[in-house]
Amino acid sequence: MNTKFEIFVCAGAVILVADELSDADRSDSLDALLYSQTVAAHKAADMRDADTWIHANKVAMRATGAMLSDNPSGNLPITVLENFTLLELTTRLLHLWVPATAPCVRASTVELQLNQALATAANEQLQQHVLLGGKWIRFILGFVSAGTVITTITLSFEVADSVIDNVMQHRFSRESIPGNVFVEGYRALVDPEDYDFSRAKIISLLGERRQEQIIALS
Repeated sequence: MNTKFEIFVCAGAVILVADELSDADRSDSLDALLYSQTVAAHKAADMRDADTWIHANKVAMRATGAMLSDNPSGNLPITVLENFTLLELTTRLLHLWVPATAPCVRASTVELQLNQALATAANEQLQQHVLLGGKWIRFILGFVSAGTVITTITLSFEVADSVIDNVMQHRFSRESIPGNVFVEGYRALVDPEDYDFSRAKIISLLGERRQEQIIALS
């Protein structure tokens, strides 16, 4: 699998988009991902309520006209974890779920792009949307492949002590997480014909967020 990707920050997500997608399909996919996160944030004001946030996120994605399938979910016991960055853990989980992503979605590659974007608007967006209240984490890693198929893995968990450094470079350990890590994933097919019915409304609802919260890293 030799597909090349562009890397984007989309609110609280790092999204890899296959080069082969058209500009229109890329924009539609990133808009749908931003819209679903925005709706979920309004529906689940309590940052501790991962279930409500995930449910609202999926409902919003379906409202764009996307078809959702494959839904790995559950709690990852902290006893099986040693230490990790958010990209390391989400990449590992994504490879376990979709093995074909291994050759192209590598944590080291994405981390390099993120390191190059430190102290930029992209890093500020991630810090704001991934680190909630200093002690709650919600992070999404995803990729958009041919056929406008969006695959995502979401992590949600609480940390014992407030994270004060860069959340994307922070190494979490089992001692730093008092409970389990909530994991949720889905695969969504964005049909351009179905999305035609919602595109104008979504663009209007997102407004300036599209320019502020969708940032290319490459």
